[in-house]
Amino acid sequence: MNDFPKIRNHYGFAIELHPGGRRVWPPSFKRFIREKIETGQLSVEEVREECRVSKSLVYKWRDDVAKGRVAASAPEYDSDEPLFSEILVQNDEPLPTGDAAPESVITLSGEVVNLTLPANYPLNDLVVLIQTLERG
Repeated sequence: MNDFPKIRNHYGFAIELHPGGRRVWPPSFKRFIREKIETGQLSVEEVREECRVSKSLVYKWRDDVAKGRVAASAPEYDSDEPLFSEILVQNDEPLPTGDAAPESVITLSGEVVNLTLPANYPLNDLVVLIQTLERG
């Protein structure tokens, strides 16, 4: 049975691992790495060790983002094509039940903004909202 592509996680990003060991580093990951290096939160050596890549590749990611060679945002959404986004579910406390149960909601949390939307928020509008937030 073919188990490829496999998924590896680095800094919370899902990285596809294809046969032969080729990894697909998404543009959002490269932007994240550049930001963390530029702000001093990560060093090139830490990224190299975590991702098991060469220093020159880490510098290339950083330079590619700085020079605009990495897509600035997600591609436009085409309703005929599937769209995938990583979703992390955080459930620190058990949810109340009965009359105390909260209304079903969608919560989007980021570094700058936290949004709470009704659970029946239109999917296409949600996709556009996420793309807009990813553009920063």
